[in-house]
Amino acid sequence: MSTFIQLMISGVAIGLIYALAALGVVVVYKSTKVLNLAPGGLLLICAYIAWTFLVRVNLPIPIALGLAVILAVIIGWVVERVALRPLIGQPILASIILTNMIWFFFRGTTFLFWGGNPRMFPSWLSGRPTINIYGIGIPEIMIWCIIVSILSITALVIYFKFTRSGLAMRVTAEDVVVAENLGINITRVYSYTWVICLLLFLITAFFVGSIQGISQDLDFIGVYGVIVALLGGLESFPGAIIAGLVIGIVQSLTGGYLAGVLGGGIAETTPFIVMFLVSFFRPYGFFGLERIERI
Repeated sequence: MSTFIQLMISGVAIGLIYALAALGVVVVYKSTKVLNLAPGGLLLICAYIAWTFLVRVNLPIPIALGLAVILAVIIGWVVERVALRPLIGQPILASIILTNMIWFFFRGTTFLFWGGNPRMFPSWLSGRPTINIYGIGIPEIMIWCIIVSILSITALVIYFKFTRSGLAMRVTAEDVVVAENLGINITRVYSYTWVICLLLFLITAFFVGSIQGISQDLDFIGVYGVIVALLGGLESFPGAIIAGLVIGIVQSLTGGYLAGVLGGGIAETTPFIVMFLVSFFRPYGFFGLERIERI
């Protein structure tokens, strides 16, 4: 029983990490209708930036995290302003393909400047002790991951529902023409969208790096983020959260109970299997909007 509870807690933590990565995809899609295929590369650059300030430069924690946030904001603004804004009004497929190129650009950039060797966050972060609760050992980093993820998701929901810029994003997501007629600055909305996306990826990269370290394989978390976004519905915040939890828990239980029978790779394959099966019954995802057009 204790093993099951440990796997469930681990699955919830991993699922919330996937949900944060998926929300970065959902935020962009809701505001721009562009399927963001760049999470892998953006997660990598965020992780290496955080590692540089925390380990290589060895700055105090508040300063290191503050600088990482500032750089993430700058990267998000530059990606939208330099790469994607010139494609406004062009076929949407061009923007989607460009996001894929952004992934490979940042993957190559991180390999150029940081190399391919795995990196570890400071021991005080990655080596957090295990807390025993009623005889069940729970890594402290998992608990912090759950707490911070919940706070981040709550802050994102509050931002979208109760702030002017969040309302502008919601209006833009519904109809760009209506948003422009209401005096909303569409390009500013797009910039805010990518900035929020990068901040979500920074939090995701921080916890993934704390749990398993940083390497070029980290971009695979971005692939899971896209899968979770598709599974939950590309326009649904609750869908991304629920799908992330489903994938995280199923992956954790599969790795814990079936890895010895089916091999260690079964856990990494589980998200693809779940998406494949769900797509037969819910092609638009758990809470995706099925658009019906009449001729």
